[in-house]
Parts: sequence; structure tokens; C-alpha cells
Amino acid sequence: MSVADYLTKNGFCRREDVSCIALSFILPALFFVPFIFDFTVLQAAAYVALFTAVDGRLNYLLHWHVHRPFTTSPPVNLLIDFLLGAATGVTASNWRIQHVHGHHAGKDEAYRAPGANMSAPYSARYAIAFCFGSLWPSMAAPLAEAFKKGVRGDVAGPINYRWAFAEQCLFLAFVAALGFWRPGLTLFVLVPWHLAMVFCTRYVDYMNHYGCDESGVDPMALANNTLHAGYNAVSGNLGYHTAHHHDPSGHWADLPLRHAEIASRVPAGHVKEFSWSFLNFPYHAFLARRSRM
Repeated sequence: MSVADYLTKNGFCRREDVSCIALSFILPALFFVPFIFDFTVLQAAAYVALFTAVDGRLNYLLHWHVHRPFTTSPPVNLLIDFLLGAATGVTASNWRIQHVHGHHAGKDEAYRAPGANMSAPYSARYAIAFCFGSLWPSMAAPLAEAFKKGVRGDVAGPINYRWAFAEQCLFLAFVAALGFWRPGLTLFVLVPWHLAMVFCTRYVDYMNHYGCDESGVDPMALANNTLHAGYNAVSGNLGYHTAHHHDPSGHWADLPLRHAEIASRVPAGHVKEFSWSFLNFPYHAFLARRSRM
């Protein structure tokens, strides 16, 4: 019996999540290799090329994990929370506050760029402004909310806000400890990388919802969808975004089927064929100039 068969047969996880669990351990470990081993210039270049090729999975893994934990074991899930949070710069508690119980509850204002207008058509300039403008709110507002509700108010629902505050403080302490140990790497590699990761999540948020009515009046028109096979393979089918909003706790592997069930009701203008990745930003800008976004 394979490891995957054993884990799924014993109810530890779904078969599709076995690889997600493995990556949740492997990728963070790979991320922190430079803090353990000193690289030559050539080795550093090879490392950056390798990690850049796989780092995008980290944010998507954490996204799915906070929506639907990968395992039935609370200790293992908590460890995955820590590992993915350390490597992405956004803790699981932050995601649960600003995304699961913020974005999916239609309460985005505190976590996005002030005055964000998602109903406007795609604009390359506005996309960049939105991402930069959302960096601080998406990182600081969940911490402030956790302090207000968890420390001052002891609110325990829909999540334990006291723990959410503690987890975010532990992350900051972890980064501070790394800064004390390896100040150069922390200041010039870790922190910029974390900011870049957060920036990319904001860009995907923008791509998922630009030109959309997020009011909920028409649930089929509150998100964009991409059928790009490569992007969906990397992101765990996040491109089927209307289906994801229709059932936020649904499993990522089921989204293509869920999308097929509602596809006829999704407005044609909300279905695209290109990748959402920020690496495609020049192509997105090119399409926008030709009114093809």
C-alpha cells in the first residue's frame, strides 16, 4: 500500500492533498536553505532560479489550507500554518481574518487599498496602484483586528482572535530573530521576498475581481474566471473563481466540476483564457490597450 493510499484510507486527508502536504513541508524548507548554507554566486543564482520557478505554489497552498485544512490532524494543520506563513510572509491567521472571513464575507474595505474600485475595467496603472495600496492594509489590519477582538475583547468566533494575535506576533518575533542572526539575508532577501509575495496575492485578487460587481446582487458576476490550464495547475484551480466563491469551503480539486455546473450562468465577459500570474503583467497591459481584457 502506498503512502497516499494509507493516508486516505485512514481518513487523514484526501488523496489530492497528499502532494499539497508534502509541498507544504518541502517548499518552506527550501526557502530557508540560504540561512543555513552559504552559497557561491553561481549557487545563489541557481537557487534563485529554482525557487522562483516553484515559489508561486506557496501562496496557493496556504490559500487552500485556510479554506479547508489539508489534514484531519489539528497539530499537523497547525504546523502547516506555521511553515507556510513563515515562507510567504502572511500567517494563516491573517488569511483567515482578511480573506476567509473578510473577502468571502464581502468585507474587504479594511484589507484593500483605500477606496478600491473593483467594478472598473482592467487598468495596468490602477492594478499596480491597487497592489501597492493594499500591502499595508492586508498586513496590518488583521493584526490590529486580532488585538482588538482577541486581546481587548476575547472574541472566539468565527476564529479565536486571541490565538490569531499570538500567531502573528510569533511570526514577527521569528523574523526579528532571523534579522538578529542573519541581518543581511533578512533585510535584503527575506523581507523583500515576503513583500513581493504579498504583492502578488493582491494582484491575483485584482485579476479575480476587476470589472466585477462584488455587491452579491448577481452571484455569477462577482468574479472573473480563467480557463488557462497552466495557471489552474499551479494554483489548484483558483481560476474557477466564481465556483470558489459559490462554495468557499469546497475542495480545490472539485472546482472544475463545480464550474461546469454553473458555467452557463457566468457572464461571458467574466471568463478569460489567459493566466492571472503577475509574471504575465506585460501581456495583461498589452491586452488592456487593445480592449481585450
